[in-house]
Amino acid sequence: MSFLNDDLVGQIVNKVTKDDRKSFSEVCTQWFKVEGLSRSSLSVCLDRFDFDLGGALTRFPNIVDLVVWGSSTTDTHLELIAQNCPKLESIIIYCDDDQGTGDGILGAKCLLALGNGCPKLSQVKFVGSFAVGDSGVVALLHSAHHLKALVVLRNRLISDEALRAIGCSSSITLLKLVLCDITDVGLGFLANGSASKAIKELVLATYHGVTDTGVELLCRMCSLERLDLSCCGELVTDIGGVAISTIQTLKELRLESLMSVSDTTMVALAQNCRNLEVLELQECFRVTGAGIRTFSGHKGLRRLGLLGLINFSQVDVEIVALGCPLLESESVLVDSYWSLDPTWSSELMHDNTKRVIKFVHFYS
Repeated sequence: MSFLNDDLVGQIVNKVTKDDRKSFSEVCTQWFKVEGLSRSSLSVCLDRFDFDLGGALTRFPNIVDLVVWGSSTTDTHLELIAQNCPKLESIIIYCDDDQGTGDGILGAKCLLALGNGCPKLSQVKFVGSFAVGDSGVVALLHSAHHLKALVVLRNRLISDEALRAIGCSSSITLLKLVLCDITDVGLGFLANGSASKAIKELVLATYHGVTDTGVELLCRMCSLERLDLSCCGELVTDIGGVAISTIQTLKELRLESLMSVSDTTMVALAQNCRNLEVLELQECFRVTGAGIRTFSGHKGLRRLGLLGLINFSQVDVEIVALGCPLLESESVLVDSYWSLDPTWSSELMHDNTKRVIKFVHFYS
């Protein structure tokens, strides 16, 4: 097949499945070269003693999506990426070495270089307790001018100082912070900065630090479509819940494990959030059937999560099922143990209720 030029071989490799690309590259020197040039995504483990990151990046110069993982990830690795991946748009970094400092394993210098060397970078995700600190996030925001999505998981080094910088960003549309050390002060930076007009999806799972005071400030975020306050704790009550209901742009709301939120919030959401499509109430124990029934007649609701709730009945679900015309098939999630209750017998349910309800095994 030596008569085939590189363009034709490139068209062939684009038809090859991901699992077979390695075998494809071993056919001959030409196919090895073309496979490398046509690769757009790559996942590398830096813990392999024989792995040469520089060599890999040289072979794959057109990488758009990159996943890097390993406890040995250092600034040098990110600087190599910055030098060799000018087309990079998305990077996920798993870095869980427990020897990190207050500034994080990945310092400000290498993250500044990453943004400068990868001008198309739009999505960055850090996973690890010490992966990055406030200074690293600030440096990344200074250089990655087209950053749209920032995700930081399981990192107590990220505090309100990082949110001060994020709040000044007019490009970020998705912000996800899970188990980070943020408080109401940080939410104030988001709500009062340029980010309040840009962020469409906000995920905050902190377990502490966020109260009604901070949640009330989120009303100023005029583009917010998806909000997740799961696990923010008992300090978020109906005061915050009612405040959230004034965000007219909301399409998806997750209030999982907010045990101080009750039917008062449900009434406000049903009345005010007419664009709401998804509502997750997992383990919101104070929500009862009365609160659930307030959504009957809601014209936009498509999905409703009721896992972990105990103070409602099949009749409450049926009222919602018959009153919400856009509910999708198997979109109302309830605990599987309800299926053992005679009052939840399928013979007693309306056909539309049977269509939308889904029994799920849930363990709190």
